[in-house]
Amino acid sequence: MYNYNIVIIDDDHVILELLGIILEDMISGEIVSFSDSNEALAYIKSDKMRSVSLVICDWLMPDVSGLDILAALRQQHKDCPFLMVTGNATQKLVVDAMRLGASDFIVKPFVSSDLSAKVERLIHDVSID
Repeated sequence: MYNYNIVIIDDDHVILELLGIILEDMISGEIVSFSDSNEALAYIKSDKMRSVSLVICDWLMPDVSGLDILAALRQQHKDCPFLMVTGNATQKLVVDAMRLGASDFIVKPFVSSDLSAKVERLIHDVSID
């Protein structure tokens, strides 16, 4: 079990709950969830982000997009892993997000083992740096 803090951002409450359940079995740290993208953006810009090891964020949300949140994260926390969650992973969208600094992608609907593997890899990559 990993002792890391993770931020989850998704406007779909079912996805937020599912992600939380999967991650609770993997980490002993804190999981902070946001369904409101404006609240998430404010958190990303706050000092609380210093203790965050991973951000998992939906791409398409009302008000603030996942790309906007990624851009804000990269301004202050260049090395924090960012896992983009999307239901529409076209090549152009993936390339755009990777250029902005997304660490990886997972496409909805996803299998919990795929999410777990990506999270483990991203956390492991941070812990060995």
